[in-house]
Amino acid sequence: MHKEDDLRLHPDILFRAVPPEGVLVDQRIPSVMVINESGLRMMELIREMGSREAVIRALVEEYEAPADVIGADVDAFLDDLRSRDMLS
Repeated sequence: MHKEDDLRLHPDILFRAVPPEGVLVDQRIPSVMVINESGLRMMELIREMGSREAVIRALVEEYEAPADVIGADVDAFLDDLRSRDMLS
C-alpha cells in the first residue's frame, strides 16, 4: 500500500473541531496547531476516508473547484502535517 493511501494521525496527536476552526494537539512536545475552516474539512475527510485521492475527490465535489487546485492545497496541508511528524 502506498503511503498516500493510508493517512492516519500519529497516536500522540489529538484532533478536535472547534468550528469554524480545528486544533491539532501534539502531546509529545506539547504544541497546538490551529487550522482554519479548510484545514478542518480536510482533517475530517482524512479521518473519514484515509486517502489523499478520496479527500481530493470529496473536496472537488463539495467546492466545485478544479482537482489540480484542490490537490495542491491538500498536498500543502499534508506536507505541513508531515513536517511536524503528525502523520503515522
